[in-house]
Amino acid sequence: MTFTVNGLKVIFKPTQKETVSIRMYYRGGVLNYEPEQSGIENLTLSAATVCGTKNYSVHDLNELSDEYGIEIAGTSKKDYGVISMHCIKKYFDQGWGLFSDVIVNPAFNPVQFQKQKERMASMVDQRKSDPEDRIDQLCASAMFSGSLYSLDPLGTAKTLGGFTADSIKNYYYETLLNKNSMFLVVAGNLTKEELEKKVSAIFSTLPAKPYTAEVYDYPPLQGEKLLIEQKALSTNYLSCVLNAAPLGSEDYYAFRLGIDALSSLMYYELRTELGLSYAPGAKIELQQLPYAAMYVTTKDPKKAYQAMVSVYKQIRSGAYSEKYLDAVKKSYLNKFYRQQENASAIVNVLGEAEVLGGYELADNKLEAINKVTRQDIHTALNKHLKGAIWIYLGNEELAKDIFK
Repeated sequence: MTFTVNGLKVIFKPTQKETVSIRMYYRGGVLNYEPEQSGIENLTLSAATVCGTKNYSVHDLNELSDEYGIEIAGTSKKDYGVISMHCIKKYFDQGWGLFSDVIVNPAFNPVQFQKQKERMASMVDQRKSDPEDRIDQLCASAMFSGSLYSLDPLGTAKTLGGFTADSIKNYYYETLLNKNSMFLVVAGNLTKEELEKKVSAIFSTLPAKPYTAEVYDYPPLQGEKLLIEQKALSTNYLSCVLNAAPLGSEDYYAFRLGIDALSSLMYYELRTELGLSYAPGAKIELQQLPYAAMYVTTKDPKKAYQAMVSVYKQIRSGAYSEKYLDAVKKSYLNKFYRQQENASAIVNVLGEAEVLGGYELADNKLEAINKVTRQDIHTALNKHLKGAIWIYLGNEELAKDIFK
């Protein structure tokens, strides 16, 4: 269900679970700032949760979180930022008190902020040296080259180094804290009345500023491109970035099942049958501007490339049985049902759906999945898969042998 409290949208999923999960969403993501500010939103939201508030010092925030088992965290992705809270129902009042003050009154203690900034910069450096993270970065930047959407929400060591406690505080209060660009998602064993009362008591005074949702427009891939980055590794990383159907489109679930079928067959062929990789597969990066990717790590990139192309052609042509499609559907639905057992997962699914078109999209997925046919998948894949970027990380000489 959904309701509005003084202009703040609340999405609420009652459950019988003895845990409560809450997320405050901030729309916009990387489109909220310029390239030289890359990482400012992620640092701001993470710092808001660890640098104390008007009513809780850093020490008190940590002590109460530990005492009551309250988990509070902040992060930012391509399309949105979020501050989350998870606790057991018994300590919901304590969790709500900390969570709401982190939202309304973050203090950004300068000493604690400096520590958090150093932690985030270290994490960014570690990601760059991790080949799996690095190839994901290359995929995103190649797909959206030249646009703000190519920015890494975590930023770079250089951009993070330029932020101060004052600049972060200003970004939070002047850009993020705006109920016209925020919404709250809650899942737990609560009533609408008690939740509405709590939201009204704390969030009714949130500032309301003009906000216009960004128009996400970027041309789809056309033709094939190749990007190679030399790196001395024990195994080579190969990804193929592809266009994808957006969540709100009529053919999203057919496309999604097609990519799931591709991932399953890649795993069987490249790992089980050929022994070329320990973790081949395919995925969709679900965002306002989504993309799909096939990926493999291997010591024999030429054979892996040939096998990837073969599997891709097989799935795209529809050369698989109804029984195989039923198995793919069953796997997807099992994952969905497992998500419903976890309050945090429920909130995450509802929040992402709201950002990408409306929370109702999450409620309608079961019916949509069950209706998908092999012909629907064939149509969806051939509609969207019209370009590709091959991205290679590893031994450059081996890559040249593949793509010569």
